[in-house]
Amino acid sequence: MQTPRELVRYFRGFLTIPAAISLSGLLVAGIVFKTEQALVRWGWSTSDWLSVSNHNASDVLSAISAASMSALVMVYSIVLLVYTLAAGSIGPRLLQRFGEDRVNQIAVGSLGATFLYSLLILWLIRDDTSVNLAVAIGIVYSIISVLLLLLFVHTVSTRVTIDQEAARISEALDRQVSAAIENSADIPSSEAVPKEGDKRQVSAAGTGYVNSINTEGLVSAAKEAGAVVVFDVQPGDFMVPTDTLANVYGDSDESLNDLVQAAAPLIPARDPNGDIRFSVHLLIEIALRALSPGVNDTFTAIVCIDRLSASLARAWSSKLCTGVYRDDDGNARVIYPSITAEALFQDSMPALRRAARGNGLVTAALIRALVRIAEAAPEKDLWAVMEELSGVRDETRESDMLKRDIDKFCGQVETAIERF
Repeated sequence: MQTPRELVRYFRGFLTIPAAISLSGLLVAGIVFKTEQALVRWGWSTSDWLSVSNHNASDVLSAISAASMSALVMVYSIVLLVYTLAAGSIGPRLLQRFGEDRVNQIAVGSLGATFLYSLLILWLIRDDTSVNLAVAIGIVYSIISVLLLLLFVHTVSTRVTIDQEAARISEALDRQVSAAIENSADIPSSEAVPKEGDKRQVSAAGTGYVNSINTEGLVSAAKEAGAVVVFDVQPGDFMVPTDTLANVYGDSDESLNDLVQAAAPLIPARDPNGDIRFSVHLLIEIALRALSPGVNDTFTAIVCIDRLSASLARAWSSKLCTGVYRDDDGNARVIYPSITAEALFQDSMPALRRAARGNGLVTAALIRALVRIAEAAPEKDLWAVMEELSGVRDETRESDMLKRDIDKFCGQVETAIERF
């Protein structure tokens, strides 16, 4: 049985939601036409300003259907062209995010609904039928489609602006961090793993990326079996059938095998839902691409560093630590390698520091970001930030910047280290 998170995947892109909205045009057309014919039989008559001959109705609906189909083709062309160009300069993995934009999906669906509505009414028109109400509804459809088309153009123009996109990714990361903080454990997963007892391995069910680890049903099942499930993977890890997915302690009859595999569904490509590291890696990818010689976009990298540091500071100040899920009695039942602020920090800052070597503006942004993170980090984790500051200092000394610039940045690092 598919979980709600898996079902959400079917509502992304330009298929499910646009198709549903488009097909609703046929339903509305049938209801409006039947309703109008019933009203006419009951003696209903339209106002003069609403009355239209069948010939003129055919002309109006033909124009609406032709215009809506032309606009639909234009929308798809703009989406494919603009987003492909943006993905080439910003990052190819952003295409998935662009396809999930609800405004784009609704705009496409509205144009499809307008076209199908007009087409069906045209087919239903007869010499002795009244279509005054149907034409009026068709005009309303076209007005809504025009307004949504304007909104679509506005949305596209903002989605290809790197500052706006970095802000959206950062907001998604903040939401993921907030959800993870709500489920944070009081201890890291390494301390919750059973020290003794029989265990058996559960292999991956196929090949792909772990989309998420759904613990709700698994916790209760593990409690009933008196078992502890210890996953070897985190959301976002790649698996093949020979890899160990989890170790199960205390389940001698192997009753949990199918549940363990179902709790960690595999998907062909990584997905931001349930994978907090995906959004972090998106920001890193944009920053590294911006710092590459072929792009050389310093300020895009600075935007990503600023946004990433804000999310990391919040995660650290909130003591983010996932990976341990307990039953009602307080016993750990499902465990996977903890995702902590320090782990996210080590995933991101060293790569950015190495790529920023020799770039004064980015080096200064990195120092500011590390100071921001250090202010939020607990004292026991400050060593990681101090090591990274020392790495920035060493990279700066080995760079080809002027000696006075090197001395300035090294002085800023030394001041920051002494402060903490």
